[in-house]
Amino acid sequence: MRALIVDALARGSKGRRVVTVDAIGAGPRTVAGVLEQLGVEVDLRVSEDVLEEPSILGDYDALLVSAMSIDEATVARIIKHWRRRRGRRPVIVGGPIASDPGFVERTGADLGIHGEAEPVLERLVVEGVLEDPEPALLRDMCGVVFRAPGGGLVVRPRCPVMTRRMWERYRPSTRVVRGYPLYWAARVYVEVVRGCSNYQFPRLDGVLPRELLPEKPRPGCAYCSVVSLWGYARSRSVDRVYEEVKALIDEGVHRIVLSGPDFLDYGRDWLVEPRPLVDPREPPPNLEALRSLLSRLTSIPEIASGEASVMAENAKPSLVTEEAASLLGEYLRGTPIHVGAESGDAALLRRMARPASPREAVEAVRRLRRSGLRPYVYVMYCLPGETRKTIESTVRLIEALYRAGAEKVTAYRFMPLPGSYLEKLRSAKLECPSPHPVKLKAEEVNIRAKKRLIGTRVRALVAGIHPRYEKPVAYPVTHGPVMLLEDKARIGELVEALITGVKGDHMVTASITRRLGRVPAAATHGEQRGRAAYSAAKSGRPRPRPRGAIRLRKRRSWQSR
Repeated sequence: MRALIVDALARGSKGRRVVTVDAIGAGPRTVAGVLEQLGVEVDLRVSEDVLEEPSILGDYDALLVSAMSIDEATVARIIKHWRRRRGRRPVIVGGPIASDPGFVERTGADLGIHGEAEPVLERLVVEGVLEDPEPALLRDMCGVVFRAPGGGLVVRPRCPVMTRRMWERYRPSTRVVRGYPLYWAARVYVEVVRGCSNYQFPRLDGVLPRELLPEKPRPGCAYCSVVSLWGYARSRSVDRVYEEVKALIDEGVHRIVLSGPDFLDYGRDWLVEPRPLVDPREPPPNLEALRSLLSRLTSIPEIASGEASVMAENAKPSLVTEEAASLLGEYLRGTPIHVGAESGDAALLRRMARPASPREAVEAVRRLRRSGLRPYVYVMYCLPGETRKTIESTVRLIEALYRAGAEKVTAYRFMPLPGSYLEKLRSAKLECPSPHPVKLKAEEVNIRAKKRLIGTRVRALVAGIHPRYEKPVAYPVTHGPVMLLEDKARIGELVEALITGVKGDHMVTASITRRLGRVPAAATHGEQRGRAAYSAAKSGRPRPRPRGAIRLRKRRSWQSR
């Protein structure tokens, strides 16, 4: 049996990424790893590949699509192409999109997987259901959504949260990372923590009408669905993480992100086993576990030399102690880490069950900056219960975060997520001023923060040609703002560049001071695919088909067999 996994995450309705082009999530590789362990031949493609050239679907027996709720239109288009070429062969869809079971009927999928996919997929393969998702065989399975023979949907309960040792049985694929056109320049996420330790309960009665509140209490931040989807926090062993990171670097990856809702939860669950980790403050960070992991990873020759980098994704302010910040700075100096501040309204955050105050967020940024990290901060606007006072306090908070050392503030509009405490707001009309003062303030401080970077020397990978400016674009190896290069450069070059100016709140200009070599993985067709992928994503145009691309895909499929 041959299966194709399509990564449609964050493609929206147009089928292509137009922001964060350089991010590769862990989910599709995790699914590929399950299938590989069970002997299924599997390839991975991005939705752009499939929509540009649907004929690549013709060689496969099953289609698996990973997507978010915003990607539903893209998923439907992919499935339509599949039906034209493969008829009734099975289509299985998973990822955050599965939080709303109705997507199965709306997209034409045969089966949805919600919650943790690994044990569900394993059972589908072992019992032969992956080849023929017959409803009668699915009725006693957990974690699945399917259409009943007489009409309507059957939604089976989510499977129990896997224990840490159960989770360790599964190994994400590293081979299939080559299915991403820019894998050699992109940030590749490696899951080290799954689930969240915040099991506090929101209290929004009085803020929202009763009909918009959930029937049963739901733990976790009110706007977040992590606890609903993935349960309590669990950590992978140092050996498993090391093996995956080393294998990805051997495949040609240069930028690794240690992924999880909170990196500082790593190893805290080991301190409370066999009880689940459901407290966002106690016990404090497991410094021994963090040191063991980071010292092992930074000993990998490519990371130690600076040719590749490793960075952490998120940290809750409630866990950013002086000791934790110092340890992160010891191993991850010069890399960014995201801190959630969300709002300057401390009372609203408490009602949302957010486990840290605005003051703690500012202190976390200050500690991380002193330790040599580059804090990025999230804030939200148009939250339920937002008032003029909330907006003013959040604007003041953004200024305080900048002064504390934040290198970037990402302001994003609240959207009610399926599975979250606030999911019923999806059917409500949410008022939101435009332009929003919080968003405008974030843009202002981001430009000021980028001006602080002028004169900094950065190692970067040349990833594409900007369609508007027609100049080379480079990604810093340790992450940072996109760099528009003033000099000519070949895609795939590793360069040292001097930041010379600011080009808006997302980009800086830079001149090359040294050429350090060329990335082997970006050679020949890889360069052409990378150029096409970057340019089309940023311009919104369909990707031009690189010469030889069809032959390349066939040859790679043959090699994978």
